[in-house]
Amino acid sequence: MTEKIVSFRSVDRIESAFDDVDLDVVPKTKYTDAELIEYAEGASGLFVHSENQYTSTLFEASPELRVIGRPGSGLDNIDLDAATENDVVIAFTPGMNAVAVSEFVVGSVISHIRDLQDASDHVRSGGWRSPDWWGTELRNKTVGIVGLGAAGYETAKRLKPFDVDFLVADPYVDQERIDEIGGQRVELDDLLSESDFVSLHVRLTEETTHMIDAAAFDRMKETAVLINTARGRVVDHDALVEALTTGTIGGAVIDVYPSEPPESTDPIFDCETASVTPHLAGATVETRTEMLETTAKNMLRILNGEAVDRQYIANPEVLDS
Repeated sequence: MTEKIVSFRSVDRIESAFDDVDLDVVPKTKYTDAELIEYAEGASGLFVHSENQYTSTLFEASPELRVIGRPGSGLDNIDLDAATENDVVIAFTPGMNAVAVSEFVVGSVISHIRDLQDASDHVRSGGWRSPDWWGTELRNKTVGIVGLGAAGYETAKRLKPFDVDFLVADPYVDQERIDEIGGQRVELDDLLSESDFVSLHVRLTEETTHMIDAAAFDRMKETAVLINTARGRVVDHDALVEALTTGTIGGAVIDVYPSEPPESTDPIFDCETASVTPHLAGATVETRTEMLETTAKNMLRILNGEAVDRQYIANPEVLDS
């Protein structure tokens, strides 16, 4: 019997990977649980993105579902425990977009501290050189890395040639990894108070939700810049807007939001010291293609009972059951 896979995202670049399955591509948008269950009826696999929540309601109502593929490293929209309880394998691509994220962070930070967007707008409107666009340098600054996983590590590697000092807050990483970037392990509170730039690279968990709150902003330097390419809810969004509005911190580079896409009325868009982008730090042609292909191939391997690299499986215990 031909396996049925429902894709909640475009497969234009990897359509050939699904040649041997019954592929149903549905519009990429938000759905209710009832709609997800209807689409998943009879499907062995779902190829998903971040718009929807995949909960026990779906898993319990979809007995034929065996695998969900989620290109990317964040699984905060999938109930992993419920998937495991219902013998649904979750395939993902942790760390695969680390280089893309790190390059984005470096480029965004430089653009932000050199006021490149404002300077570009100034020239386009007929202006010319002004001390307003002098900006500041990375050299001799202190960069705080919160979470030294794949993306945090690659970010530090690419910032190191700029002659910066690193502070690292990560209770789970070994000292050898910190030594490799020439960093110093510190508690989060100390990192916040001593860093000129604070770059977030943690997964969204109960522990990390709102780890950057109003008290955290009060600890930061008035000139400090927060960079968030992790998950929106790692930061208390209201506290961030308040910190930017009042000048408690110097600025922010924001690529992720508590709810995506954000409302057009989100007050973050009125903050002149915020650089905002639409969750694209990890999105390059090279990385997205690799992530999509890897996820698709692993989904098919799982459905065919073939061996799969377990670093790309979030709940490998299901494979052993």
